[in-house]
Amino acid sequence: MYITAPFRDWKNKDEIEYLCSIIRKSGFEDYCFIRDEKTFDDEYEMMKRAKEKIKECGALLIDYDGPTHGRMIELGIAYAMNKKIVLITKKWIHVKDTVKWVSDSIIEYENIEDIIKPMEKIYSEWK
Repeated sequence: MYITAPFRDWKNKDEIEYLCSIIRKSGFEDYCFIRDEKTFDDEYEMMKRAKEKIKECGALLIDYDGPTHGRMIELGIAYAMNKKIVLITKKWIHVKDTVKWVSDSIIEYENIEDIIKPMEKIYSEWK
């Protein structure tokens, strides 16, 4: 599962790591670009590498808190490659219909732990 999540100059490193641990506990193997890759001097090379990693993964999970350039590009790449897409978002976040329509599963949550059971269900259905 390729995980794309908000990146706040590593101020939310613990949140990202916790999300990845939830995905692992759900049964998926996790890969998080912002955690697992080194920094890039060139944005073209960074997105080229992201595309390669999305291609290797069976699905993409996007932690959506509004449209941002990098995550929307990753979402588009996964959609173009016909990858399964899971969108997770807080209940009060407005998600545009175009983002919903490319997602295979949408999980709204109040606390991130709320995604555990739905992710376990998705895993059992997809394996």
